[in-house]
Amino acid sequence: MDRNRIVDELKRIIYADLVRVEPHCFTDVGAGAVFTGSFDWHSSVHAHWALLSMARLTDDALLQSKLLSRLTPENLEAERTFLNNAENVEFEMPYGRAWLLLMLAELSKHDENNDLLLNSFRKELEQQLTFWLEQNSASNEVILNGGYQPWLFIFLLLQFSQPNLEILHRLEALRSQIENTRATITTTQPEESDFFYLPAILYLIDQTKESREKGFCYYDDITPQFNQNLSFKNCHQAGMNVVRLWPYALEKPVNGCDSIFFKGLGRILSQPDQWKGSFELISHWIPQFIWLGLMLEQGELL
Repeated sequence: MDRNRIVDELKRIIYADLVRVEPHCFTDVGAGAVFTGSFDWHSSVHAHWALLSMARLTDDALLQSKLLSRLTPENLEAERTFLNNAENVEFEMPYGRAWLLLMLAELSKHDENNDLLLNSFRKELEQQLTFWLEQNSASNEVILNGGYQPWLFIFLLLQFSQPNLEILHRLEALRSQIENTRATITTTQPEESDFFYLPAILYLIDQTKESREKGFCYYDDITPQFNQNLSFKNCHQAGMNVVRLWPYALEKPVNGCDSIFFKGLGRILSQPDQWKGSFELISHWIPQFIWLGLMLEQGELL
């Protein structure tokens, strides 16, 4: 497989999903100012994040221009106002808002003329998400959630977004709770509805603190279940297969051979049942998850 071809295909898929005109699967679409494409609000948000970072890393000026024409100060301010309204305090909290924070962090690398709004918006989201983590830090049920309230993944996205020093100190204070549940995290079997593999997320969280000069030490000994027809019941397994590869994106290839990450990615992309068939079930998030892994491989985010 050629990385450039993979990225081009992911870019095509994600952009096509972003500009969909079909209604959302849910009626709640935020302010309706910009995040109205894709399957739902948070999918539109992380589509913008993925395409912005692709535009930067592939020097795609045309794609960047298209995205900046959508992510105008007026549209962002409308979303910000919507999210800060008292009646919307639970809207996309925490999952969608964490992706929004990462998207704004990426946008700040493209739109220097809008720094004041972006910095203010980011600080608000950092506070909201850190408070949510703190409020739920004593709940093993939330920390072991591999679905839409994944405590560990919210922690990781906050780290990825390069928050201010105060937030970093508050996140560090929460690491003791991670240590208290580490053994459970690494031994709990995921539910069929989960789409995050928590041991993989935990490994990446460790890399946000410890020096990676110690060498790569992640090992996943569970065989992924690739050969299945996708349905609403089991489609989250496709996401978990990608997440389980994320730590391997940090491993350095040996003697010019493809890494475990890239070999695993090849297996996923070659599966007709998970990639080509029933694709409408995963097109709005699996390509973005794959791109996140490719960013980690390129030394981004961590």
